[in-house]
Amino acid sequence: MVDTAAPTLRAGARKDLVTQLLGIWLLLAVFLDGWAHLHIPELETFFTPWHAALYSGLVATGAWMAYVIWRNRTPGRPLARAIPAGYQGTVIGLALFAVAGVLDLAWHEILGIEVSLDALVSPTHLLLGFSLFLILGTGIRSARAASGPGAFAWTPAAVLSLALLTGLGAFFLIYCSAFVRIPPALPYLPTPIGSPGHAQAEQPPALGLASYLVTTALIIGPFLYTLSGARRPPYGIATILVAMVAWLPLGMSGLRPTAVAGAAGATAAAVVADVLLARRPGPWLRRRLPAITAILAAFVWTGQLIGIALASGIEWPVSMWLGAVVLSAGVAAALAFLSSWNTTSVPGPGGPGM
Repeated sequence: MVDTAAPTLRAGARKDLVTQLLGIWLLLAVFLDGWAHLHIPELETFFTPWHAALYSGLVATGAWMAYVIWRNRTPGRPLARAIPAGYQGTVIGLALFAVAGVLDLAWHEILGIEVSLDALVSPTHLLLGFSLFLILGTGIRSARAASGPGAFAWTPAAVLSLALLTGLGAFFLIYCSAFVRIPPALPYLPTPIGSPGHAQAEQPPALGLASYLVTTALIIGPFLYTLSGARRPPYGIATILVAMVAWLPLGMSGLRPTAVAGAAGATAAAVVADVLLARRPGPWLRRRLPAITAILAAFVWTGQLIGIALASGIEWPVSMWLGAVVLSAGVAAALAFLSSWNTTSVPGPGGPGM
């Protein structure tokens, strides 16, 4: 018989934070393993120091979960009842990660070691990524369970959870990152349609423009999520998201001077945006969300372009690089509009509405 009167178990802020700190271990190990796949093509075995870093992180996280659940146990009740609210997905993620690891071992033994883009889209690696998504999202799920109905409070563990999830997205989308590609620094020769070599000349800048749109969505999507049920976004969130999307992929792919200068410019612009956002109340931000996200995107990419220009110069014509900024701002505004479409306001401290 189900004990419906039993109180819901909460992990607490400290346990949430420890879980997310272990998540840092897991995410950094993922990027370290990605670095090895890109820079050491002669890898021929599953048993590498980089895999050891990743799977030891899994063991440590599993041991921590076992400790948390064991401490919550009540004699006479199923052990599953001892899992804190928001941690059910974490347990599933750990089990799925272990299964995916065995499948990944079999995959590598049968088909070999991936050395490039194929490593990011390998089915076993994608399954590992989904498992990590469940594990790294613990802080958000736990904070939402603790908040209950009403406004959602962004705890430090929840902010760290969102940052790690964004970093995980940046890992699996590194092949279309505007911080890694730095398209405006690449030479571009406009070639008329129908002339010889048109397709070859247009492909790199077309991919570059697409990378700006994808990277913009990767930054703006989590930013908009911070307003989902919350009165205002966490302070410094734009800088945190830009740093995760820019610097982790750069560390994995290689710290080229021009790319570093672009990332530094974008990060500085995000800091300025955060300072401006901190001066405005949550209701004001919510009412102007499409404009806010458009300006944020424009800030970030203008900062990147300034960094690129100072480091090596911009090779794109003004119509291209300015168009990339405008298109990115448009994507950011469209995402904000869709996220706020047909939604109600977040309850304030005194009742419904704000």
